[in-house]
Amino acid sequence: MKITVNEQPQQFWLAMKEWTPAVGHGIQVGDYQFCAIPIGKGDRLNVSEVTTGAKIMIIPVNIFDYLFMSTKEGTIKFFYEVGERIEEIIRKHGTFGEELEKIRKVVQDRLGEMPEIINVELEELE
Repeated sequence: MKITVNEQPQQFWLAMKEWTPAVGHGIQVGDYQFCAIPIGKGDRLNVSEVTTGAKIMIIPVNIFDYLFMSTKEGTIKFFYEVGERIEEIIRKHGTFGEELEKIRKVVQDRLGEMPEIINVELEELE
């Protein structure tokens, strides 16, 4: 599967009690779209599927990862490695697409239509 990382930060929507905005980077793995969003004190990444806002995994970020991600290039490379982990999950679950459709329906019934994903300028984050 082809993996690409969007260098442009975006505002995504996570499926919680309501659609909750969060800023991160998009990761495309094959036909699927995910987002990596720093949480806590930046010591973890929430990786969610974009069209459902459903959490796929939480990745701990240790001091070495944090230092590696201190540059834009390092961050993009780290997110590419996250994409490789996601690819493993997709491959292990032969019914990933079917399960995703079920989740999409449940989330849409519960929360309604997801708001639009928008690009975020870095100045807005400071």
